[in-house]
Amino acid sequence: MHVNRKEENSARTRAALEKAARELFEARGFAAVSAEELVARAGVTRGALYHHYDGKEGLFEAIVAGAMKRLNAGVQEAAAKAKDPLSALRLGIERFLELAAAPRVQRVLFVDAPAVMGWTRWREMDERHGLGLLKQGIAAAIQHKQLREQDPSLAAHVLLSALIESAMLIARSTDKARLRAEAQEMLFRLLEGLGRG
Repeated sequence: MHVNRKEENSARTRAALEKAARELFEARGFAAVSAEELVARAGVTRGALYHHYDGKEGLFEAIVAGAMKRLNAGVQEAAAKAKDPLSALRLGIERFLELAAAPRVQRVLFVDAPAVMGWTRWREMDERHGLGLLKQGIAAAIQHKQLREQDPSLAAHVLLSALIESAMLIARSTDKARLRAEAQEMLFRLLEGLGRG
């Protein structure tokens, strides 16, 4: 009983810290938020922050992991409606552009994460989520003869780079709907190019 209460308290503390951190990091960015502000917003002690996350950087990494999971869950949900791997890639691209263009997602995942965590650590995390998902989709399309034989890893890196850059352009555009439609069409053409032998 005592252990369960301790686990419940720990889970509550982590949830409060992550909620506060997500709100603050998405609104203002990592550098503009202090550890003191995080613990004050969460209603916990500074010791709790260090106990559960080893500091502000560790908490930020948990926020990045959660943001990646949510983004890619949305992409997977859209792709799951497809009848074949190539259609799944197209639906995934469409959904990625929609979700990743949100400024709060941009700030955490594509601006702060590589800078705070370092490119290598950020890429390792993305390998398990976005890049990994894209590699699987490309490999499946190759296996189904919808794309020509090629290195799925290289193709995924090229496509993901184009996706991220497109999402960043859309986020800063004054005509988001038009630019998203144009970027989507261009990315579809890039995908078609991977299919030509």
